[in-house]
Amino acid sequence: MSALTALAGLLLGFFGLPTLVNSPTARPVVVTVTVPAPAPSGTGTDTAATATATATATPSPETSGPDADDPRSLPAPPPLPTGTVALKDLTPLGDWGADEVGLSTATLGGKAHPNAIIVRYPCQGPVEYGLNQRYKSLTFIVGLDDNGLATPGKLTVTGDGKPLKSVMLEINRPQSVTVDLTGVIRLGIAPDIMDGSYCTPDGVVIALADAVLRS
Repeated sequence: MSALTALAGLLLGFFGLPTLVNSPTARPVVVTVTVPAPAPSGTGTDTAATATATATATPSPETSGPDADDPRSLPAPPPLPTGTVALKDLTPLGDWGADEVGLSTATLGGKAHPNAIIVRYPCQGPVEYGLNQRYKSLTFIVGLDDNGLATPGKLTVTGDGKPLKSVMLEINRPQSVTVDLTGVIRLGIAPDIMDGSYCTPDGVVIALADAVLRS
């Protein structure tokens, strides 16, 4: 028996004793090893780091762009023009037909005025423009078109519903008018023909020529 023991010891000494013994009572050891991703050929950049940086720099589609449901994120409408502005370049408020309010050449006192504002009188209310307190004055030449009916009347310029200036309308007698618009939000041009029987679109023709707003 001692000879066998000696032989076993000789063999163990020759091959070496294992450092780990598979014992049923031994606890398993888990070792976590972090291996960096290899860099692409020719660069020293970590592929994983590059991918992370790229993902971070890309905005989320859920948070990018304006929110259509939030009015604060929508672009503001363009402001009204300032300086010297032709009244004809502003769009009247409301739904006006071309046969009621439009642009045409008018003849006032024998002189032709191209692109005058033409108001045909069908007993209509005032033609209004939104100014939003941007202008200080309005100048224009007004009268009855020489080629229309010679029925006299009156034109009143209003600011926010209050009369600012009134002028008489007579054939062959155009008048130059200046109106103070300081603080006016809503400008109104209100015609009033004395003879109501001419309330037709092809009757009395009122013309505002060279109408200019100044801020």
